Amino acid sequence: MQLKKRKKAGRVRRTLSAASATLLVATGTAAAQDYYGYGLEKRNDNFGPGIAYTQMDSALLVYQESGGRVQATEPSLNLAVHGATGEQLTVDLIADAVSGATPNGAVPSDRIQTFLTPLKAQGSSTTVTSASGGSTIIQLPPTPGQIAAAAQGRQYTTAANTLPMDKGFRDHRAGLTLGWSQPIGPISDVGISGGYSLETDYQSITAGLRTAQNFNSDNTTVSLALNSEFDTSSPFGGIPTPLTAMNAQWKTVTSRNKTQLGFVLGLTEVVTRNWLMQLNYSYDAQSGYETDPYRVISVVDAVSGEPTSTLYESRPGKRQSQSVYWENKFEFGPSLTDISIRYFKDSWHVTSKTAELSERINLGRSMYVEPNVRWYQQSAADFFQNYLVGGQTLPAYASSDPRLSKFTGLTYGAKVGFPLSARTEIYLRGGYYQQTGNGHPATAIGQLKTQDLFAGNKSVFGLFGFQWKFH
Repeated sequence: MQLKKRKKAGRVRRTLSAASATLLVATGTAAAQDYYGYGLEKRNDNFGPGIAYTQMDSALLVYQESGGRVQATEPSLNLAVHGATGEQLTVDLIADAVSGATPNGAVPSDRIQTFLTPLKAQGSSTTVTSASGGSTIIQLPPTPGQIAAAAQGRQYTTAANTLPMDKGFRDHRAGLTLGWSQPIGPISDVGISGGYSLETDYQSITAGLRTAQNFNSDNTTVSLALNSEFDTSSPFGGIPTPLTAMNAQWKTVTSRNKTQLGFVLGLTEVVTRNWLMQLNYSYDAQSGYETDPYRVISVVDAVSGEPTSTLYESRPGKRQSQSVYWENKFEFGPSLTDISIRYFKDSWHVTSKTAELSERINLGRSMYVEPNVRWYQQSAADFFQNYLVGGQTLPAYASSDPRLSKFTGLTYGAKVGFPLSARTEIYLRGGYYQQTGNGHPATAIGQLKTQDLFAGNKSVFGLFGFQWKFH
């Protein structure tokens, strides 16, 4: 049994995952992985029980949001070394580079808005841009005198009737994950895994333990995976105090931690020779720093709706979530149909429903196509607000992050594969993603009635991959 849960760390990775969650999620048993994407028929690749081999999967993902927003390039490499007696070593390498513009959380206005942020690091130094456009380079960590000289921080403006966005950000990430599994006595499979990823302002450490047992002539597999994640957020300028005014001052607290513990309980059943079914239940508990240190929320005038101030957002420090996932694969002649549904809920009162359908159609021995569509719908977190109203008592928690709002997402895509031999294959995958939500709530006041308050996302992505099995 091999259960894999890929997680993206940090603010930028969470932005990407909201738009392309279906690209790189892979959960299943070892038996399911043998079938997945190749049809349920027996493959003539000369690899089977008792034969040691290595499988290499490499891919390049290119992602672009509309309106000059986030763009990313992400190469990845996976090596799986299979032993003759069931043992397996896996090595995952991933890197990405992201840049572009991202909404900062403030509402649009019919007037020009100006925002002030902390110093932005570039390597071992910091470039400070003043309101007049001049730049000063200082070394990190800055001295008190340098901080005082750069007190204006980085300032940027947003045109009237335009969604406020912080433009020109850049980030990089590199990650490594190692895993080992093997049968032990009567237990069909036991495995451990560990990973580390590093960004400019974020790091993540993961660890996992899994076990699985086959029954019913290996047609039934029951599995349990325990997962843990330990993250550290170290934003530029330090950790802002929630619901205080946005400013360029360096904060006393420079980093905060978050811990996540969870498990996945799974059942996989080969129902017939043409039908494979998988059912998973998962639970996660997070504790620590959940707030996005770069995201803000506007305070607006109670009558005109004009922004009067900008505050850093605030989120609860704990979050528990549960989900149920059900997947079915059916073989009909030269095609393989994959249907899955998922239900999710958490302690922030976010609930979501996901349905996905893909169809793999073999076009002879040299090519296949796999169109797919994914539908996603979620409710809003109980502390989500588009804005706060001046003169009212501040709530304990508030966020205008559209990923915590009520919205619907649709992904359309297709994969085209070209088996070069029984052991090698190249493939191309592309798609389009769009979010829709309520940008004109009935409760909008003043000038906000004419603004689009839903900072949704439209994006395209492309994936090029190569797979090779060898002794």
